Amino acid sequence: MIMSEPTAVNPENAPGEQAGTLPKDDSNPPARVVFWRRAGRRIMCFFRRVKPGPRAWRGAAVGTLLAAGLAYLLLAVWVVVVAKDNLAVYLIALVLPAVSLLGSALGLLLIRLLNRLPSFYLWALLTSLMAGAAYGGLGPWGVISSILACVLVGSLLGASIRIFAAGGWRDLSKLQRAVTVGGLILGLGLAGFITWWLVNDGHAGKPVSNAALETSQKSGNRAQGLSDPSQPGPNRVLRLTYGSGSDRHRPEYAERVTIRTRTVDGSRLVGNWSGRKGWARTRYWGFDAKKLPLQARVWYPEGNGPFPLVLIVHGNHLMEEYSDPGYAYLGELMASRGFIFASVDENFLNSSPGDLTGFPGGGLKEENDTRGWLLLEHLRLWRDWNKSAGHVFSGRVDMDRIAVAGHSRGGEAATVAGVFNRLPYYPDDARVRFDFGFNIRSIVAIAPVDGQYKPAGAPARLQDLNYFVLHGSWDGDMRSFHGSRVLERASFKGDGDWFKSSLYIHQANHGQFNTVWGRSDAGGPYTAFLNLRPILPPADQRKIAQVFLCAFLEATLHDRREFRRLMRDWRAGAPWLPKTVYLQKYEEARSNMLATFEEDLDVTTTTASGGRIAAENLSDWKERAVDIKWGGLDTRGVFLGWNRKEAPGPCSYLIQWPEAGLAATPEGTLFFSLADSKNEPASYKDDEGEQKEKKSSEEQKKKSGEGNSKDQKKPIDLTLELTDGSGNRARLPLSHFGKLQPQIETDVVKASFMTDVPGSEVVFQTFEFPLAAFHAANSRLDTAALRSLRFVFDRSEKGVIILDGIGFRRD
Repeated sequence: MIMSEPTAVNPENAPGEQAGTLPKDDSNPPARVVFWRRAGRRIMCFFRRVKPGPRAWRGAAVGTLLAAGLAYLLLAVWVVVVAKDNLAVYLIALVLPAVSLLGSALGLLLIRLLNRLPSFYLWALLTSLMAGAAYGGLGPWGVISSILACVLVGSLLGASIRIFAAGGWRDLSKLQRAVTVGGLILGLGLAGFITWWLVNDGHAGKPVSNAALETSQKSGNRAQGLSDPSQPGPNRVLRLTYGSGSDRHRPEYAERVTIRTRTVDGSRLVGNWSGRKGWARTRYWGFDAKKLPLQARVWYPEGNGPFPLVLIVHGNHLMEEYSDPGYAYLGELMASRGFIFASVDENFLNSSPGDLTGFPGGGLKEENDTRGWLLLEHLRLWRDWNKSAGHVFSGRVDMDRIAVAGHSRGGEAATVAGVFNRLPYYPDDARVRFDFGFNIRSIVAIAPVDGQYKPAGAPARLQDLNYFVLHGSWDGDMRSFHGSRVLERASFKGDGDWFKSSLYIHQANHGQFNTVWGRSDAGGPYTAFLNLRPILPPADQRKIAQVFLCAFLEATLHDRREFRRLMRDWRAGAPWLPKTVYLQKYEEARSNMLATFEEDLDVTTTTASGGRIAAENLSDWKERAVDIKWGGLDTRGVFLGWNRKEAPGPCSYLIQWPEAGLAATPEGTLFFSLADSKNEPASYKDDEGEQKEKKSSEEQKKKSGEGNSKDQKKPIDLTLELTDGSGNRARLPLSHFGKLQPQIETDVVKASFMTDVPGSEVVFQTFEFPLAAFHAANSRLDTAALRSLRFVFDRSEKGVIILDGIGFRRD
């Protein structure tokens, strides 16, 4: 036996003692210490005496099983008695206990297997699980597969390299050597493949047909008389910045700032910016929510003006990677065309890794109300400057022509600004008084969030404003077209000449609308999981933004009505737009709505009082709320399905006018919105066995690939039939305007199993038919005395579409 030797202690260096003092005597501790020591020993002695033995533990286990069995038996008896005639109930009652016992046994086996692992390796596994949780944005299977890949590669390489490095190669058997070498080769191979997969840009997207081009009309005819709004205008562009003058990180808002501005107190609006949770943010910026700066980059035309004013605000990004310079490409263009354009700095409201210092619950919460409120505080500055004699912007700002725009969370901020602008008080705290009342005409949203902030708990609703939203199908951040919900809620109740429009752009992502954000919509290592190859070139995506944002602002702030043609139909700009698929929805205030499907639950009534609806030989006919990837679309539509092979006769959907007629002028336009539901038509067969056989056959086709034929992806066509009071009819195919685009399938993530977000969603398109086109098809049709509209499903074999927003526009 090896005995340890006593260690000599130098009294001068004895721990806890100072030179020249005697050691502390612990031989007579205080009575209080003695009492607690004895109490602790007695408690431990008591527990050792009453500690259950093996027989007690076994009995406890049996008792627990009996108690659980009795509880289940009571439930099973009750269910069986209630549903005694249902054989399936008996089967479930027998299967559930077996499944429970098997599941618990497998769980116990897993625990036993983990217990056999060395504690150090088990600690490493748990650490990898916690690291993998940081990739929660991938979806459950994405996180699991990432963790497994990390563990497998790390284990194989780590074990093999450790054996080689330890120098024990000679002591290994041939089998052990083979396993070691094999593990090293497999680990290197997996590491190489995973590295290649992560670094690679991804794969090509699925081919998508462009249904809008399958029409009898030539796009060149639509483009006549319309110039490219993305071309620079005649004005010389000037630039400046305004801000606090004391920005810690950017000289353009510090010593190089042109105009110094005040701060504003947003502490009653923004939450989680105080104490430990806001410490890192305050330390970085040098201010808190009580002193928020008003800062922006400005591009403006040379001249006296007055010029319309446009504010744009970025969305959420790393606050240390400043987002406000990313819209310079828009600022240069807008200023050259006669707009004052300001990119607002709200980086101090963005996320940061420093927010983790406030864990749990670090970071700002639902701060989009603050983002919108700050836009209005910026407008207050501009109003003051416009009235200040001698100021650089004195008299040069047209405060009657204002637009606010935003990207991502900034898109919701623009909507919030439109709502707050007309309110007397902050809806979530009436102690905050609003007195804005600016003449905001237009709201622009680029790939916006919706619902991160809800005024007083309700969705934000715009009224009597022009609204335009654009979104990309390859958006890896805002995976769902949330801006379409804002569009659906926007309403017109006054006499203004307002309109709302949306643009869905295939292969556009989230970040390329901002030059700072770029191709990555996730940031950091997340980028490696995104399928970047199908994304539009950055120049093309920004060209699209320039075309449509400028056209919208020209139409609403410069009153150039010709650009509304482009907001209604992208084909008017086909000669200068990048080649991709565009889906648009458009509606004007000066419209008479025949059917919006919002009025009641009766499928036979119309929105216009007195109208009636009927259907013939449809497989599907139901009015219901429409859903998108993330939640509802905030609108209802009618789902219409047909299958001409099974239908007993012609399939159609008829809408009859009210007795008093509808105010449709001969020079007006019939319009409606359609979307592909991606559903299969319901079966016409009544026999349950035949219906099951049909579904089983379709499932087998999908498994074998037969069900994925190109025919199922073809754009949908149908026939429109107008009838007047004398019975005269005129027909036009849907393809006279353009066929219906099937839902666009996307692979935003390289491996589809790594995300739980669907690859496509419902996107409405507006179809427009001038009544003159029907008159040309039948000159006897009296377009001033129309009585019915029929949708005849005679051109595509089968499908299920969603119809919404049927009306007439007075052109």
